[in-house]
Amino acid sequence: MAEAVENCRRLWNMALEDRMARWQEERRSTTYWQQCLTLTAEARRNPAMRSMYMQTLQDVLKRVDRAFKRFFSGDGRLPRFKKHRGWGSLTYPQAYNGSVKLDLRRSRLRLSKVGDVKIVVHRQIPAVARLKTCIVKCEPDGKWFACLVYEGVVRLVDVPQARISPLGIDLGLKSLITTSDGEKVEPPKFFRKTERRLARLHRALSNKRLGSSNRDKARLKLAAQYSKVSNQRRDVNHKLSDRLARDHGLIVFEDLRIRNLVRNHSLAKSIKDASWGQLVQFTEYKVVRAGVTLVRVSPEFSTQECWFCGTRNKVSLETREFVCGGCARILDRDRNASRIVLKRGILQVGRDKDRKSLRPVQENPGQAAPKLKPVETEPLPPWTTGDASSAVEAGTRSGNSPAGSPRSYDVGGCHKAAALAYPDMIRDASGQLGELWPLAVRRGC
Repeated sequence: MAEAVENCRRLWNMALEDRMARWQEERRSTTYWQQCLTLTAEARRNPAMRSMYMQTLQDVLKRVDRAFKRFFSGDGRLPRFKKHRGWGSLTYPQAYNGSVKLDLRRSRLRLSKVGDVKIVVHRQIPAVARLKTCIVKCEPDGKWFACLVYEGVVRLVDVPQARISPLGIDLGLKSLITTSDGEKVEPPKFFRKTERRLARLHRALSNKRLGSSNRDKARLKLAAQYSKVSNQRRDVNHKLSDRLARDHGLIVFEDLRIRNLVRNHSLAKSIKDASWGQLVQFTEYKVVRAGVTLVRVSPEFSTQECWFCGTRNKVSLETREFVCGGCARILDRDRNASRIVLKRGILQVGRDKDRKSLRPVQENPGQAAPKLKPVETEPLPPWTTGDASSAVEAGTRSGNSPAGSPRSYDVGGCHKAAALAYPDMIRDASGQLGELWPLAVRRGC
């Protein structure tokens, strides 16, 4: 197995060298199909390549091609040559054609051109499903894993009425998540807790001579500790995302640009230890199986805008509790941000529902576009000679002035608009979300 992974690494380097050499000599790019022809000729004269399953080698060429496409599109860096590290992966893209066979009775996995491999099946294999892809991976700590991807029809879980409750989530460092229901989950900080041990293992590795067996043992100890931290973090995110998808019908996350946030060197380590992206990623695929809606909204000014009156308060990042300049309420910054995130999510879901209902019959044959009705009129109210009432300009108010310039509701939004956009969510919610409608009426929204 290790020899097969090493052959895939060598093929990566050969394909990368071929592309770079052709560009430097002829100023022409190399396609995937051209390298497939080169691979066929290489396999005829190279016994190491001939001993490999051909589709596995073709998948390596596809990886190189995707890496160059990401680089030219601006989403990635220039592909690099891979060093010999002793770990890696190989893929069987069409495992259903007999290249991969799973024997549950003998606990064996048969791989083409490799043979039978003893495995431990830790998850139930679907009875009616087709094996699509098999990825065999070796971790840096020396452990091997086989990822089997099955293709089949999965019945979505029926969502009970008790779960039709929206939830806004604010991601942070003081609290891993703060929900609109008032729940706060403390960050586990697994990396911070093992930082001293990791530093000691790094020092032990640096003191070993290159190429010695003691250095390999020290490297495995360090890799095992990193793997333990990663597994602990993954376990927490799996359990938390499963609970969120099971208990709620609408989940709203902030669409954070984590790649830009980690550029702050004073917070980069804590942000990576919190693993916000992994939590959102796990929740996204779990809500599909549970039949739950998940949306991402803009995080712009979510920690400064007041959820009650819409006033934007200029507060510093270290301030966790502030007094609103518009309604004089004392607001918890994270709790207020989670409510703002929920309000924007409700508005976004409402707009999506309206957009779907206005599709023409050709795009959505099951539902025609609603017919417009004329506006109903009534006699004008009688003229009154009383004093005019004071009017306040619509829009978000500033904390320093009584009325500010109006702005789009996409950022903060009107409370009444949020209630009208998704009335079922407001009606089914309990307690705090019930404040939306009477408060909107009192504020004149």
